[in-house]
Amino acid sequence: MTITDKLKFAKTISGIFSNREQALKNPRKFANINIYFLPLSWEYFKCHAFYSEQSYDHSPWRPYRQSINKLSYQNNTFIIDNYKIENQMRYSGVGSDVNLLKDIYKEKLIEKKGCSMHFKETIPDSYTGNIKPGNNCCSSNRGTSIYILSQIKINKSSWISEDSAYNKETDKKIWGSKYGPLEFKKISSYNKFIDDNWSARL
Repeated sequence: MTITDKLKFAKTISGIFSNREQALKNPRKFANINIYFLPLSWEYFKCHAFYSEQSYDHSPWRPYRQSINKLSYQNNTFIIDNYKIENQMRYSGVGSDVNLLKDIYKEKLIEKKGCSMHFKETIPDSYTGNIKPGNNCCSSNRGTSIYILSQIKINKSSWISEDSAYNKETDKKIWGSKYGPLEFKKISSYNKFIDDNWSARL
């Protein structure tokens, strides 16, 4: 892997993504969702990391998913480890006000074990990612132990993802889209931030 490879992947996965077009075409099947994947300064966690947030378009200040995502590279694979933020609601709405992140480096991070995403460049400038094999990204749903599966396909302009959860004992699907993957388009990028702040650390 070269420095250029890591920068290219970081630029591909960072940005603001929206499935507004998909939601407008099929409002009964798909909600309008925004994904924010913001690169953080090295000094925050002494590594290359992102803050990510997902929220419904009508409720940007109440995200349903927030994480710190640390980026590494092993065996021809880009690995994004996921961490829960101890006081995550304090940072809700970063997509509308990035200044909320100024103190996030002070927060305790809790690793979501078994939930790292592993990405490979399948064709030039396009990547496919899956949760680490083993069905160990576990949680609970109304007292039932579940494991989560996720697949993401990304390129310079789009993010296509599908998440689902299964009963850990029976492998029966508990939740997930009935209508196929969510299809997002990149509506804003953070390429300049990565060029200016990440290059010297690679």
